[in-house]
Amino acid sequence: MRQPVCIPIACRSAMIQHAMQELPNECCGILIGRNERIERAQALRNIEPSPDTYRMDPEEQVALFRAMEQRGEQLLGIYHSHPHGPPEPSALDLRLAFHPHVVYVIVSLEDPHCPQVRGFFLSQNSFAEVSLIFV
Repeated sequence: MRQPVCIPIACRSAMIQHAMQELPNECCGILIGRNERIERAQALRNIEPSPDTYRMDPEEQVALFRAMEQRGEQLLGIYHSHPHGPPEPSALDLRLAFHPHVVYVIVSLEDPHCPQVRGFFLSQNSFAEVSLIFV
């Protein structure tokens, strides 16, 4: 079983705000940090706006990863929203998951007055939930 993942409250707020801004479509972004500590959430552009899927802008990703490398930062997580569904990975989410060592965070706006945020790790062709601690 994996250790809980600590996420700054400011990152949680940023992910929820991004999800709300992109309604009715899914949002997407990454969680960045150093030494396995998440420090910030970085919103990315969904180049295929849809309520059911996302695709990060590859050019934006390359530029961001170069800047992260120069600053000594790491990719620690990937987040996206489910505007109308539960905070559970879909079959499509599983097909799009390529990073076994990062946390996949889903922000659900199924109840927009009470957003839910849950995390998962890729584990042998499926997802396993991990506890998120907001600090």
